[in-house]
Amino acid sequence: MKNVLKKLYRTALVVGCMAAMVMAAAVPGATGNTTVQILHASDLEGGVDAIGNAPVFAAIMDHLEDEYPNTIILSAGDNYIPGPFFSASADYSMREVLRSVLDHPDAREGAGRVDISIMNIIGFDASALGNHEFDPGTNTIRSIIGTDIRYGTQARWLGAQFPCLSANLNFDNDPNLSGLFTGEVLDSTAFRSGLFDLEQAAVAPKIAASVTIFRGGETIGIVGATTPLLEQISSPGDTTVKNPGAGTNSMDNLASILQPYINELLASGINKIILVSHLQQIALEQELITKLHGVDIVIAGGSDTLLADSGDTLRPGDTAAGDYPIHTSNADNDPAIVVSTDGQYTYVGRLVVEFDDDGKIIPQSVNPEVSGAFATIESVMDPLWSSGDPFAQGSKGNRVKQLTDAVEAVVIVKDSNVFGKTDVYLNGRRTNVRTEETNLGDFSADANLAMARSYDSTVVASLKNGGGIRESIGAIIEVSSGVYEEAPPQANPVSGKEEGEVSQLDIENSLKFNNGLTLLTLTATQLREIIEHGVAASAPGQTPGSFPQISGMAFSFDINRTPGDRIRSLAIKDKTGRITDIVVQAGLLMGDPNRTFRIVTLNFLANGGDGYPFPNNAAANRIDLVDTMTEPGAATFTDPGSEQDAMAEFLAVNYAKTPYNQADVGPDRDERIQNLSERRDTVLTPVSAETIKLTLLDRYETGIFDESA
Repeated sequence: MKNVLKKLYRTALVVGCMAAMVMAAAVPGATGNTTVQILHASDLEGGVDAIGNAPVFAAIMDHLEDEYPNTIILSAGDNYIPGPFFSASADYSMREVLRSVLDHPDAREGAGRVDISIMNIIGFDASALGNHEFDPGTNTIRSIIGTDIRYGTQARWLGAQFPCLSANLNFDNDPNLSGLFTGEVLDSTAFRSGLFDLEQAAVAPKIAASVTIFRGGETIGIVGATTPLLEQISSPGDTTVKNPGAGTNSMDNLASILQPYINELLASGINKIILVSHLQQIALEQELITKLHGVDIVIAGGSDTLLADSGDTLRPGDTAAGDYPIHTSNADNDPAIVVSTDGQYTYVGRLVVEFDDDGKIIPQSVNPEVSGAFATIESVMDPLWSSGDPFAQGSKGNRVKQLTDAVEAVVIVKDSNVFGKTDVYLNGRRTNVRTEETNLGDFSADANLAMARSYDSTVVASLKNGGGIRESIGAIIEVSSGVYEEAPPQANPVSGKEEGEVSQLDIENSLKFNNGLTLLTLTATQLREIIEHGVAASAPGQTPGSFPQISGMAFSFDINRTPGDRIRSLAIKDKTGRITDIVVQAGLLMGDPNRTFRIVTLNFLANGGDGYPFPNNAAANRIDLVDTMTEPGAATFTDPGSEQDAMAEFLAVNYAKTPYNQADVGPDRDERIQNLSERRDTVLTPVSAETIKLTLLDRYETGIFDESA
């Protein structure tokens, strides 16, 4: 209903006030105020759902940007992520559609190029660099956002047509990115590369710390920031995080790095400044803005935090984490705003705000009937386009749809490659896999353990990070009007997949990073430290990617205790759930601290990813299964010894005929990972009293129970 009201409100506004608004925006002195519309996104992370979402996202953007003359389109980073959508861009079949849609006769396919083409078509003005841009390495970043011009005349790729921003990263020693970086403060248009001037295109920068955008007679400064934890959670190569504060979430340190870039803009006379930041937790952006002078708006990224007004139409099953926008103050005690939306092309964020003549935000100018979250669903898009076709030939929606249709043709083949079945929704939601045990976390950890044991029967436990699970396997369906439920994967008539079947596409989409499996030997002391690290960053409202999902063991933790002293119980358990070793009891390490356990984890974590303190390779007797397992089993689409391979093989062996049926439960019923804020500790209880059932064995006429029964 509210989106209909928004439409009516905007129509009246446009019809009755457009002329006055244009004059006021173009000549601030007329009223003293400047109106700016910011359309924003974060964590676009093209996954399988982007096939349907991205065209609607583009169509909504296309309509909204025309409603105000001074419009800026910004992203807070994570514009792509390894996975089926990302990889489909490299398929040869994409070449012709890229050439046609981009009107670029020599364009070539390449991983991630559809993701960046969508952003170019929509017309993004600037973006922060997120952590997932670095996942496939900086050489891949260069191939996606940089140009590829051969012989001075053949332009195979023109890269991003907008600047990628980060003021707290150092690119100087990275041969892949140093040539794309400029230390100058340029207008955002300087980062574009056109076929009309290939000499200029070849040297156009793509990365900067800050840029300017000119709108309606006003210059607006844009500064970028990337999570200081980048080196722990991604693969930045020779790109490094600047000190002070590298590897920490110290907002004081980050502010000290950003402020000089902001001051440079202020000194040039710019009094409207926006920060596009990718800090992973919106609480960090809320803290950071209070430490920065001169910043008016923060576009937050990395947390998938959905902010929305109470009347905004949300996608089925979604709940807003807070009101849109967050009103706060900066270090000058001037009004400031923080905004965020959910990722994967699911929402367009829209902030329409006025600045006074001194460049200060007027908080009351943000009208909830205008600003807010626009879900990328037809019920939101259609009223906007009531008098037009959102996918008319040549429109942004149409051009994006041509690209996603081509991606769909590639991924459908993967959806026909089925490995097993499930009767239940496998929960991979970010808010769950990073805070509690889930059935998909269990399933994936079980699969890794099974593969590890097929190579080394002494392996007793499995640990992976919740942040490595990127999607659920299943669907949210409407069972009655306005009522939605979780369901197993739905049938796909095009690919031939039946309801409940789990395909290669499901596996690749959920485990996008496809980390290799690594065997390590840990002492009891080290195992405890590893589990302590897994829950160290847990806190109300936080979703750390380091949160563990496990198999072959169980533990309880108290979130109210100091990090490093949270594990209360920890036990190794066999397949039946029987305890084989008590490692921690009542918070104390039990037994010989130097006794050892063979475990399987991910090579990303074994290399220190997510800050995990695994011991060095020699001491831990490390074996990387992707290097040692060469014979494929039922799955041949990926490397043996990888996570995707483990899940595919586990499905094929155990659930090809009998579906997996362990439904996800809440934290009050979790068994492997017990949050003592949600339930009592039963990790070391051999048989939970809640599971005891009395069974009638037999009846006898005498009424006397036969001891032999």
